[in-house]
Amino acid sequence: MGGINKALIEIGGITVIKRTLAIIEPLFGEIIAAGWPSGDPLPSSVIAVQDNYPGIGPLAGIEAALRASRTQALFVFGGDMPWLSADIIKKQADYYLKNPSDILVARSDGLPEPLHSIYGKAIHQALVRYIEEGGSPAIIDFYKFTDTRFFELPQTEETRRALTNINRPSDLKS
Repeated sequence: MGGINKALIEIGGITVIKRTLAIIEPLFGEIIAAGWPSGDPLPSSVIAVQDNYPGIGPLAGIEAALRASRTQALFVFGGDMPWLSADIIKKQADYYLKNPSDILVARSDGLPEPLHSIYGKAIHQALVRYIEEGGSPAIIDFYKFTDTRFFELPQTEETRRALTNINRPSDLKS
């Protein structure tokens, strides 16, 4: 969609970032926006961090957020996911707390969603090493170096919407 900051797209008169914050602010005490373009407006409650390894996509954002975080784990999601579900996030976080792992990835119909996942801060050094040694920028390729587990989501309308991201204008109608 032309390299625009998709979090600033309006859907029904509300930006994606405002929709997202309404869902996640009650759930988490720390919210980090990795790779947020300087100059784009961002609510003061959100910590903006720049990628330490530009050009490798979301993996760099995960690394930067883990480096900046004061918490032991992060719920990582795509900034272009306008219909996150508080209920799904709560269930995933509860599962993570009861079944600790390095990474807990949401998965529906056999398809993992790396940008609806919980990443433990303990993986940070392994992630830095992986990046610096030239590892693939595909997030799922990093999983084999960690204790990664999957949080199975049912194939429902709520799941479909929650995992939808904006790639083309037609996605705004989901």
